[in-house]
Amino acid sequence: MAQANRNTPLRRAKYGLLQHLPGALGLKYRRKLRKIVDTPVAEAAFRAALTSATGQICIDLGANLGQHARHMAEHAAKVYAFEPDPWTAAELRKRLADVANVEVIEAAAGTEDGTFPLYRTASFDADPEEQSQSSSLMAEKRNVDASSAIDVKVIDFPAFLESLDSEIAVIKMDIEGAEVPLLEVLFDHPVKSRIGHLFVETHESRLPDLLARTNALRDRAAQMTHPVVNMDWK
Repeated sequence: MAQANRNTPLRRAKYGLLQHLPGALGLKYRRKLRKIVDTPVAEAAFRAALTSATGQICIDLGANLGQHARHMAEHAAKVYAFEPDPWTAAELRKRLADVANVEVIEAAAGTEDGTFPLYRTASFDADPEEQSQSSSLMAEKRNVDASSAIDVKVIDFPAFLESLDSEIAVIKMDIEGAEVPLLEVLFDHPVKSRIGHLFVETHESRLPDLLARTNALRDRAAQMTHPVVNMDWK
């Protein structure tokens, strides 16, 4: 059975009003509104961007279990799939073992090289496949458990892009709040001119303290033409 259309006039009006509530509740409905209005547009733009990625490089930041990395690999010559959690990275390698042009990098993308704590949810061990989607470098994220941290490798992502010495057709970035400090650096870095399209999921509904910085990044992204930045991924 086809999934019911959630993008109805009544739902848009409801979420449009409720997004103005103060605090976390307003952010929750702002996210809900974006998911039904803006996310389908972002997904269509992502598919269109991949059609022009033939023979080029694509990068999946926060690859999780590989759905989007596999889709990228159908078009790109090479896909780098970043996934820092050891359980998830191992599972990612298994699921993409049949895809020769994907390289799994067991690391998070950041602004400097090092080892940093990755915070899992309290329910991770009970259901790692589902809960792996929420792991974050940000201890303040509302759905992680600060006592459930593991140390993971972090790679200086702007430096990694420079090392490729090539154009990057598409980057998908879903890194659970760490997109804010990374984009603040990347938007000021000359390597950004080698990126064609950048699709970003933001997480201010789980990290309200990042709202102002996220909004500032949205304003900057709207003025960019290279890369073309979409801040409404998923």
